[in-house]
Amino acid sequence: MIIYNTLTRRKEQFTPMEPGVVRMFVCGPTVYDLSHIGHAKTYTQFDLVARYLRARGYRVTYAQNLTDIDDRIIRRAAELGIPPQQLAKENEQAYLEDMAALHNTSVDVHERALDHIDDIVVQVQALIDRGHAYQLDDGWYFDLTTFPRYGKLSGRTETRPEDALSRVDENEQKRNPGDFALWKARKPGEPYWDTPLGPGRPGWHIEDTAITEALFGPQYDLHGGAVDLIFPHHEAEIAQMESASGREPLVRYWMHTGFLRVGGDKMSKSTGNFTTIRDALAETDYRTLRHVFLSQHYRSSMELDENTPEQARGARRRVENFWRLINAGHDDRATRELTERARDKFYERMDDDFDTPGSLVALFDYIREHNRSGQQPGRGASEFLNEVNALFDTFDFAADQAGSEDAAIEELLNERRRLRGEKKFAEADSIRNELRARGITIEDTAAGTCWWLGN
Repeated sequence: MIIYNTLTRRKEQFTPMEPGVVRMFVCGPTVYDLSHIGHAKTYTQFDLVARYLRARGYRVTYAQNLTDIDDRIIRRAAELGIPPQQLAKENEQAYLEDMAALHNTSVDVHERALDHIDDIVVQVQALIDRGHAYQLDDGWYFDLTTFPRYGKLSGRTETRPEDALSRVDENEQKRNPGDFALWKARKPGEPYWDTPLGPGRPGWHIEDTAITEALFGPQYDLHGGAVDLIFPHHEAEIAQMESASGREPLVRYWMHTGFLRVGGDKMSKSTGNFTTIRDALAETDYRTLRHVFLSQHYRSSMELDENTPEQARGARRRVENFWRLINAGHDDRATRELTERARDKFYERMDDDFDTPGSLVALFDYIREHNRSGQQPGRGASEFLNEVNALFDTFDFAADQAGSEDAAIEELLNERRRLRGEKKFAEADSIRNELRARGITIEDTAAGTCWWLGN
């Protein structure tokens, strides 16, 4: 397997620290509001990464944090007139329900920041003892001049307009503009903890490295997140942990997902340009939404419009209708080579930086070639498609799950078969034309008639 490593800006052979074992961490949400479908894209794509690593035989521990103490949580709770921890708990539960609804099931452990206050204090104290931190009237800060390698992940050290800057800590007394808070001193009306650092609460960046050090130690294999977290958040994580431990790299492989855009703009809670996962699932089934995300490469930005779900549903249906032609009791030795060639191509693309669009091309090419072969798909086809679906979880292979629209189309196709059997070809062609006008393509094969939405 090869993975594109943001740290080195190239694809690299994937070699975990311990053979056969992968320690994987992905930045989870800040639970101050409902999660949106930009989050759904990132977490669905990393769900597939974990599924694929496991399918390839790795023992994966996939951890994800939940930021449940933060400036935004405090502000939002004040607006609603409820305690910050109540707001965080309610939105944490909603997030976990949303992930279950999307079938994002690969995470082994969700870790709350508030459950790691002691670990955070220990890590900040280590930074103080090693000369990487200094104290101001509003808390402890990381001194960037003590870490010359700051910027090695992003290739820069200064902020830009597109950065996620809602949590950059402002204080005119800071030694350097980019210095960030490790521990924030107590403020009236805000939650705080009495610690050797003084009464206060953690900064944002330190939460993640304290959690990963507690789970994995000072170094681990794979860290993921959305591309907007590269700077400053992930740069800060590197600076903190490598300074506290004296060991590098913090992470061997950094993976980042591209933006989800609507109307050309990044989907974001802070701008109000977002659709919640719950609203999306009220309009679109989870399989179609997963297919929307997994049909694009995880590193690519993708544009979402009103046509995107329908296109994904049509692609899904093409596979599901091929499935209906399969007789799993049939030994399809005549097409075994075709199936094995397709399987090899599918895994070749997945092994190349989780190239899901390329692997789906291999799947659709296989279906097209199989239909043209004139042979009925059997056991081999069934096994291959089940392997694909165990990873993607986007196809519904349950025969009794067809919706009323599917049933109506099948009824028309049965009528067309009857007319063709009676050599009433003009009437049969009128049904094909009717379906074409509805955006439905049909293909007659030796094993039966397939149909799907689109061309």
